[in-house]
Amino acid sequence: MDFKKQGQTISFKVIILLILSGVFCSSCLKEPDYKSELSIRFSSDTLSFDTVFTTLGSTTLYIKIFNTSNEGIVLENLYLAGGSNSHFRLNLNGQTGRSFKNLQINSKDSIYLFCEVTIQPNDPLEISPFVILDSVIVENSGGTKTLILEAYGQNANYFPAKSHQRQVSGFDLEGATLVWNDPKPYVVYGVVFLDNGVLQIEAGTKIHFFGGLASYKNAEGGTVFYQDGRLIIGSNASIKVNGTQDNRVLITGARLEPIFQDLPGQWSGIALDKYSKGNTFKFADIRNSLQGLSMDSLSECEISNCVFSHQSFSGINALSAKLELNNCLFFDQGQQSISFQNGGQLQVAYTTFANFGNDESSVFVSNLYCADPPFCLDIRSNSLQAAFTNCIITGSNEDEFWMVRDELKLVPFNLSLVNCLFRSKELLSQRNYPDFITTYTEACILYQKTDSLFRKIEENDFRLDSLSVAENKAKPLSLLQLDLLGFPRDPVSPDLGCFEFEK
Repeated sequence: MDFKKQGQTISFKVIILLILSGVFCSSCLKEPDYKSELSIRFSSDTLSFDTVFTTLGSTTLYIKIFNTSNEGIVLENLYLAGGSNSHFRLNLNGQTGRSFKNLQINSKDSIYLFCEVTIQPNDPLEISPFVILDSVIVENSGGTKTLILEAYGQNANYFPAKSHQRQVSGFDLEGATLVWNDPKPYVVYGVVFLDNGVLQIEAGTKIHFFGGLASYKNAEGGTVFYQDGRLIIGSNASIKVNGTQDNRVLITGARLEPIFQDLPGQWSGIALDKYSKGNTFKFADIRNSLQGLSMDSLSECEISNCVFSHQSFSGINALSAKLELNNCLFFDQGQQSISFQNGGQLQVAYTTFANFGNDESSVFVSNLYCADPPFCLDIRSNSLQAAFTNCIITGSNEDEFWMVRDELKLVPFNLSLVNCLFRSKELLSQRNYPDFITTYTEACILYQKTDSLFRKIEENDFRLDSLSVAENKAKPLSLLQLDLLGFPRDPVSPDLGCFEFEK
């Protein structure tokens, strides 16, 4: 049989040979060789779902995964780190899931990875936190690559804006009062400086600082690192926190998962600039920061019924400031609960300092200040007036109260502890202040480690034990008749510290 094409005749045998030749040649072709030791590249290191939902919302973003090599690559595992509990879902090649295996990408090729998040912003914070984080993990023999996923869940007031993370924002309030009283939480980004006005925080308000390590280039071109998430009250401004017994104010970090509840250092802290006056904190919980409150020289503040906890450094750090503390609790500080240096005026009553878990003193007072540690060639001094009444000052260190005074007596050092319980040993030694008890204390208890004191230290329960040595040892103060929890104090023989024993 012959076939004719354009005047040419091709024999049937020739066609059969061509077909067979093609079959044999195709059988010689190798399957593409996909290797697992090669690396990949993402089109972005982060997928950020920056929409703030006010109702149930869902959105989808994508990235490309590139194979830039000249050979095929196999990705042995690709999965969401959050697993089945993740808010996110993935889609690859039309398949939806949270994990995939043995994905192949041809040489010089790429694949699309789609990611979807669904958020109910009005759910409780444990379900819809402010910032929802997860990651996509890609594994093969070439290593592990991580793609960060972040979305904003809870319906909140983001101040100044989410885009201000790792930025410094200054606001001139022009003599006005900025009121925060929204039932929705406030999430603060970056370093915020307020001046020429008042920040007023009403009862029940929840404020969350989005912290983290940040950096900037100084004038010499060097990199300076700092902790993000900070509120600075300027010299001509003040902050007024107006919590109540039944409706406290919360000031903490933005991560609310259980593992972050007791974690310090999540945000920087609150700072009062020099000369700032009229500052008040009432019924507030300040926690999870580097420092709770920093007070610069000649700033003034009154604090009552507040709890400072889970700070990396001090609960309060003050230089030449004026501070009044009543009915407050300090615990889980990495250094001092309160550090009051370079003099100033300090008045403390019915306050519990429970500084367990570190080697620093709970309370430190001095009329001196080393401005160039660790050399201390630049020593500054200022008059100190400090009075502690009905306080508990203890912790895991042998010396939970410590002081340094100007031995040349160039500036005054006036200190008194009246009806207080404190723990000291080395402070009282011959080489330090052997006259401490007779000179600076009145009707105080030198705490012994075997004395019963608190209910459950390991659970941060610093209410008094039924056999506590702090019971009935306080001096009645007419202006402070209720304890931190609102229980009435015994009018004749109240208890030391912020808690009256619950009979």
